[in-house]
Amino acid sequence: MSCLEIRAAKAGDSAAITAVVKESWLSANKELLPGDSLGQLAHSPHLATMIAREWGHIHVAVVENVIIGAVGINPAGVIWMLYVLPGYQGCGAGSALYEAAIGALKQAGRRKALLEVLAANENAVAFYRSRGWVPEGRRTEHIPGFRFTAVRMGLALA
Repeated sequence: MSCLEIRAAKAGDSAAITAVVKESWLSANKELLPGDSLGQLAHSPHLATMIAREWGHIHVAVVENVIIGAVGINPAGVIWMLYVLPGYQGCGAGSALYEAAIGALKQAGRRKALLEVLAANENAVAFYRSRGWVPEGRRTEHIPGFRFTAVRMGLALA
């Protein structure tokens, strides 16, 4: 992989971040979703709206001026997204984004970090467990045509 840069997102990055999140999430979860739900999620405007609003709390991974990954945190200490394009997974971009998020949370004085991940996404659960995250609960929710269970995980930062 060419030189990887991690930087704070800019307002103009919203469309690229949205594309990364959609492609990564749909690729990671395509076996879990019925085809009609997959199509609805792929064309939903809600993600783009949220990213356009929250870009100030996002870091991006950039290779050759192309955004290939993104991580978002919020002031409550929640990592609400961490995605890397499938072709760049396993190259260290996810770990670099993760470290940027944890560093930002620590710098903000957070004592604990939180996140949720689909329980069926074993790769993501393993990624966080290998970094010391522990399960703290589960929740089940419905989206059109699909019921999913998310694992809530926590990590002490102090």
